[in-house]
Amino acid sequence: MNFYRRSAFTDQDERLLAAYDQTVRGLLGADFAFPVRMRDWELSQVLQATKGLPREARILDTGAFNTYLGLFLSRTHPNVTVSDLLWARARKSALRRIRLAPVKPTEIGYWAWHRSMRSHGLAVRNIDLTRIPAPDASFDCIISLSVLEHIPAIERALAEMYRVLAPGGRLLITTDCSREPVPFTRGVRYFSEQELERLFADYPVTSPRNHPDFAEENWCYGGKLPVITTFVEITKPR
Repeated sequence: MNFYRRSAFTDQDERLLAAYDQTVRGLLGADFAFPVRMRDWELSQVLQATKGLPREARILDTGAFNTYLGLFLSRTHPNVTVSDLLWARARKSALRRIRLAPVKPTEIGYWAWHRSMRSHGLAVRNIDLTRIPAPDASFDCIISLSVLEHIPAIERALAEMYRVLAPGGRLLITTDCSREPVPFTRGVRYFSEQELERLFADYPVTSPRNHPDFAEENWCYGGKLPVITTFVEITKPR
């Protein structure tokens, strides 16, 4: 597990993210009015990890609504699937539109996002990660960018993603860590380092290993919470 440290966020990361922004905005059009990324370091870790994927790799980007990583990867990889709990997302988007749920200025309307993905050739699928409707070894790369902390049955979701990962494939995960565990409530939880170690103990983790530094400069969410992010790469043996 590789925990974020501000001092390790390099000029190379900045250049990689700037190139990502330019590419995605070029695909979405100059008048696109929403952010194309929500976090920085986690995305740069995933972008670096996907650089060497072969063109024919079957990629699943999970929890993908209102994100554009799948769109970025589709430029060079024709077999990209973006997934989420789509009907729940569509319903919440409709409630926001008619002001029965709080409006989020950073969130595109569901159907506009869906049309954009489809127009660029991506497969868009409704997938519950605790019951993935796919055979074993269906994907060569699965991306879970800030998703696990929003799933109550995390062990089941992790097991399912590993099941549908092909031998030699990689599971790329980012999630949140706090000094003390914060139980799941209001759709999110924060893991302690010890909880993360237990969660991934039975999986072949291949990402670099360090320990969290809870100095305020490393906090995510704009420094409002004493929470830091971590990147985990799991590589399934051949």
